[in-house]
Amino acid sequence: MNSPSSILVFSVALMAIVLTISSLPSSYSAHQAPPISFQTSMIHRSSPESPLYNPNATPANLSRMAAIAAKTRRTYIARHKAGHSVDGGGWAHPDAYTSPMTPFGIYQGEYIIRYSIGSDPPTETYGIPDTGSNLIWLQCLPCYRCYTQNIKYFDPAKSSSYSLISCNDKICTRNPKAHCEPPDGYCHYNLTYVDKSMTSGNLATETLTFGDENSPSHMAQLYDMVIGCGHYNIDNREGNKGATGPPGVVGLSWSRSSLIGQLGFNRFSYCASPNQDRNKGHSLLKIGSSGALITGKETQTPLYSFRSGLYFLNVTDLMVDGERLNIPPALFSRVPKGSRGTFIDTGTTFSMFVPGAFDALVEYINTVQALQEQFPIKDSVFDLCYADISFAPKVTIMFENLNFELSKENTWEQIEPRKYCLAILRGDRANIIGMSQQKNVNVGYDLKNKVISFKDMACPLMK
Repeated sequence: MNSPSSILVFSVALMAIVLTISSLPSSYSAHQAPPISFQTSMIHRSSPESPLYNPNATPANLSRMAAIAAKTRRTYIARHKAGHSVDGGGWAHPDAYTSPMTPFGIYQGEYIIRYSIGSDPPTETYGIPDTGSNLIWLQCLPCYRCYTQNIKYFDPAKSSSYSLISCNDKICTRNPKAHCEPPDGYCHYNLTYVDKSMTSGNLATETLTFGDENSPSHMAQLYDMVIGCGHYNIDNREGNKGATGPPGVVGLSWSRSSLIGQLGFNRFSYCASPNQDRNKGHSLLKIGSSGALITGKETQTPLYSFRSGLYFLNVTDLMVDGERLNIPPALFSRVPKGSRGTFIDTGTTFSMFVPGAFDALVEYINTVQALQEQFPIKDSVFDLCYADISFAPKVTIMFENLNFELSKENTWEQIEPRKYCLAILRGDRANIIGMSQQKNVNVGYDLKNKVISFKDMACPLMK
């Protein structure tokens, strides 16, 4: 999924913004410099603070549906996104937009972020923060077809800052296959998901406001941001009257069309708490040089960029209780023009390893004597479950220059009072590091130096 444009890339230097004169038109005038940094609420989807909150959903149902969504997502990414992207992760015609996020309803994505869109006044909305997606999009009025959401739809007709992108704009003309529909003369986008969910509408520019209301100094108004305004949207579960979906997605991929790429920022971080109690607060997504937390070299591993815009990592092996499994490196490595490799994805709940690596992990765990003394519990979705994990072994992901040991909470998912399932799933043709393995971990992305940091900590909560 890629978007067409030629937007001015910003660099932050010595607390000043340098406007780079290139083929990209600027999102900011000289007197409207983008912020140095900002932060925004990152809310667990099962928190009552979330518009996706369903008081009738049990933890077991949520976990199983998240696993099903992850397995569907992994297949799509492996076959489409992880292979290549039409324009190298930058801007391209809207028909090139594809997304690994599926489904985008109630069970997809562990976290959402809050922001406002438009002006006179701005409309509060939410989106899934997705490092596997390139576009910022949301449902908009008029809704020719929209799925259910628990907050009001954005009405661009009531915003003075909303501006449609014309077919003559470089955003559309840069690619000869730009998607323009006469007679309106405006640029359109289409996103079709593997589960047949889809969103379609206009590409436009609009003002977005991100920030935490309790910390005004960390708030930011972002002008003329390219977004997708979806007027025709289908959720694959819209026959389920109790299902609601997020208003949209905030793409955080390594591409020029994502939130990060449009701002030209090189650093962002998040520390996702598993907390679901709104009274205790929410986690934060921090964007920008002075706000993002990138921890020390001992916590870092290199980031690799390919044409897809995904964030690839180099995994060398897995360890269980300090013993290397000696998994062939080729199972983790990306091959030229191939769909293998390992990447980190905030839109996937559970991590996944390709069959050879996953089978080696499960086989070793099953040899642990304390686990052999109890019978594995069968589950329709998860591959390995036990009633007692008090003696379960420690699992370590061996990244390049970093051995990252997973906490027990990030290794096993409690499905029922006496049922714990391995929170890692069998993959397809790519390995994915999902959000279940990132809880209570500060994850910092440094795109300039091409490193990512992982630091265990009790993630702070903001009320």
